[in-house]
Amino acid sequence: MAPHQTTQGGFGPGTYVDTAFTPVPKECRRLLHYFASITSQFTKDDALLDSVDFVGGDLPIIPGPLKAQAMSAVLHAMCGIVGKEISAMKGIDTGKITINTDQAGMYPASASLVSINSQKPNDMALDPAILAAATNLEHGALMKNPMHLRAWSIYPTKDAKVWYQIMSNLDAPGFLKAYGMDSEAPVKTNDEAYELMKAEFSQYSAGELETKNIEHGFCGQTCYTPQQWRETLMGKRLAGHPIFNVSRARATPDLPPVPFPCTPNDKRPLAGIKVVELARVIAAPALGAVLSSFGAEVVKVESPDLPDPNALQMTLTAGKYTCPLDLNREEDRLRLHKLIEGADVVVQAFRRRSLERKGFGLEDILQMANKRGKGVVYLDLTCYGPDGTYSERPGFQQIADAASGCSYVCGKAYGFEEGVSALPSLPVADMLTGAAGALDVMLALRERAQHGGSYHCDAALTAIDTIQLKPEFGLYSPEIVKKIQDVHRFAPMTPDLHVSDLLFVVIRAWAETTDVLKRKDFFSHFVESPFGKDHIILAPLVRYENAEVSPCWKHSPVPYCQHPEVQWAS
Repeated sequence: MAPHQTTQGGFGPGTYVDTAFTPVPKECRRLLHYFASITSQFTKDDALLDSVDFVGGDLPIIPGPLKAQAMSAVLHAMCGIVGKEISAMKGIDTGKITINTDQAGMYPASASLVSINSQKPNDMALDPAILAAATNLEHGALMKNPMHLRAWSIYPTKDAKVWYQIMSNLDAPGFLKAYGMDSEAPVKTNDEAYELMKAEFSQYSAGELETKNIEHGFCGQTCYTPQQWRETLMGKRLAGHPIFNVSRARATPDLPPVPFPCTPNDKRPLAGIKVVELARVIAAPALGAVLSSFGAEVVKVESPDLPDPNALQMTLTAGKYTCPLDLNREEDRLRLHKLIEGADVVVQAFRRRSLERKGFGLEDILQMANKRGKGVVYLDLTCYGPDGTYSERPGFQQIADAASGCSYVCGKAYGFEEGVSALPSLPVADMLTGAAGALDVMLALRERAQHGGSYHCDAALTAIDTIQLKPEFGLYSPEIVKKIQDVHRFAPMTPDLHVSDLLFVVIRAWAETTDVLKRKDFFSHFVESPFGKDHIILAPLVRYENAEVSPCWKHSPVPYCQHPEVQWAS
């Protein structure tokens, strides 16, 4: 494989910019072979890699220099290839795989690509019928008022040219109180709230903000350049792990292989596989949604007391069951224990080791698997990675963007002064980590079926960000960034904007400059759902030539905590 040609420094220290533009479908083929070459459990068979047909427009539809659209297409293609291998183990031929790269560009915006009763997301908040159908787990944590919303923004510090990602951890009152601010301050607009907080946070150095947040148990992150991140101890530690991190668990006996279930009425690759999803917000629920589309029976376990953005239940619960369990209650811990006893996969996305205190850490689940004599796949999804000084810190997508250098690079690409950072335009790290984690799980399940044992997987938001900044990946040049902007006319993307603001910036531009939102083949349509009629969300990206094997969701998204008495179907 020929080295990818880049030049250094086009978007600041530690950046690598392509010397020539490659159309998105062709670039996807190159990146697929690159990922295959660095992933030990993934096929190296060129014929299998070439069974993927990437189709779509030449120019990306996502703003900025990151190749998030191509990475989205490639990650789903890799899931499709492993699904093809699993199907072959069951005697089913999927045929060729098709990935539309324009639809792949829409994938990071999945959480907002929803229509119910012909209403778009910004209308749905006004619809009493949809509000009545939704389960309110948001508790005002994010959208209650401008102070809550702008407690998730990027701010200047007293250090020259150094900006910092502030995050309230879905606890704006507690977070702002630590800085002497009132979450109910009488501000009328998001801009007023931003300026009020900016006056406070700019009195601190980045180091002082970091120390204060660690002391109070909050997350936050200096907006590093890519070079600065690579030079940190945590950056070096994370770089020592593979991007797709799957290993056979050592603390297990020689458990026998577990064949994939025979499901005559469902030929999707993961039909009959049972998954427990312990997570909230976006990344791990996106992972569960991919597994569900491939046929897995996914139970999303939620605490009725922990906040979770309400809009996500209208998209990322597709094909799942949603079960309310409070792990502070012995009765609910026993119910979760029973669910896991029948599960093939456990996905957890809370702070590393936090579930150990409840009896559901990795070693606890491995012991359960040993006792039943059947291996399990356990995946940890975190912000910073499996070990190192920051591994147990809380974090969200925005934290990974700040740490890795992605926010810095976007700020440079958008023409801001040195150090001014801005989020990538979509929740790229969240959604792509979900797809990467789904690939980890599928690889582990295939290994379990072939070799037996239990498997541990790690997926990290910051790892997904940092690989997009490597020279082997490359960034789009300033000329291409301008060309994308000239075509789509995206509104300004500034440091104050929350990811929800940016989602609407991008979706509005797509509506005005492309036909992607009108492509019926890009969407899944449910005539009826608990939320109303004509529930439409972005469809799975993988399409097999054999249509009855293709990923799909068997039922619409469902409200949070919808199935309190859920049991495995078989």
